[in-house]
Amino acid sequence: MKWDLPPKLRADLVCYAGINLSGERRHVDIQVLGGRQGPDVPTAELKSLVFIAPLGTRLILQTSESEDWERQPWRCVRVLKGSSFKTQEGGYAVRIPDLELLNKPDARRTDPDMEESYPLVERLAEGEGWTFGREGALKGRVVAIRIEKE
Repeated sequence: MKWDLPPKLRADLVCYAGINLSGERRHVDIQVLGGRQGPDVPTAELKSLVFIAPLGTRLILQTSESEDWERQPWRCVRVLKGSSFKTQEGGYAVRIPDLELLNKPDARRTDPDMEESYPLVERLAEGEGWTFGREGALKGRVVAIRIEKE
């Protein structure tokens, strides 16, 4: 897994090998100096996640490391006021119980009766709201994770 992390940002990414925040759990601590601590996340074992970060931070899950990664499936998740929830520690977070489905930012499980895709866009710059991306399979295919301050 390739990581692209900005300096001066503290965040946490909790990745799960199964949907609905189940299966093997890996906690990655994004450090202020631009590095990370914690286990690597095998591509085949990323199916759901929790992203804890300051407001105005976005996480981009890419299925390609190439310069034209936007032509392949990807998903952007943004931590925004009103589209995130407060953790017990006082931080802001969003939950993604299935990388390929749209759920509320605080959902712990997908709703099998209300399955729908997140809003689809062609390019990152066209996206609006707390989550959006390019159509395609993500589970078990994410090869790069980028975190940015907006």
